[in-house]
Amino acid sequence: MTCQDNNKVLNGVLIEMAHSFLQYVAESSPWVSTKQVGLAERVEGLAAAQRQDVGEIANLLTSREFAVDFGTFPTEYTDLQFLSLSRLIGLICSGQDRICRTIENGVTSLQTAGDIDAAELLDSILAHERELGSAFEELARELTSPVAAS
Repeated sequence: MTCQDNNKVLNGVLIEMAHSFLQYVAESSPWVSTKQVGLAERVEGLAAAQRQDVGEIANLLTSREFAVDFGTFPTEYTDLQFLSLSRLIGLICSGQDRICRTIENGVTSLQTAGDIDAAELLDSILAHERELGSAFEELARELTSPVAAS
């Protein structure tokens, strides 16, 4: 792969993360009961952590003088307005799994191409995104517990 191809791989990962279902939910403010406000705040914090990872990829691409494309949200998300966090959490978890697979594929491609800096960055981001995935699995358990449901 050429350097340009490596940058396209990085940009593809960036788009997947910048317009993930998590980011969409964070911007659309899902419905929560008064007892679940703390859970919604945790989702906001996790979305902010993901945006930091997006920023790291953008910084690398910018340093390489690559025109960063941030993409757009998929249109299928637009049908998911005014829903509860309990209803959305499974979709967030699925989206997080998809992001991790995309990053894993990116790491493999970049390692094969010999772009060690980019591969190491994505590997570090993969660790963060896996932590986010674990946090969302925990949130899902909390949202389905009888105490959180009330």
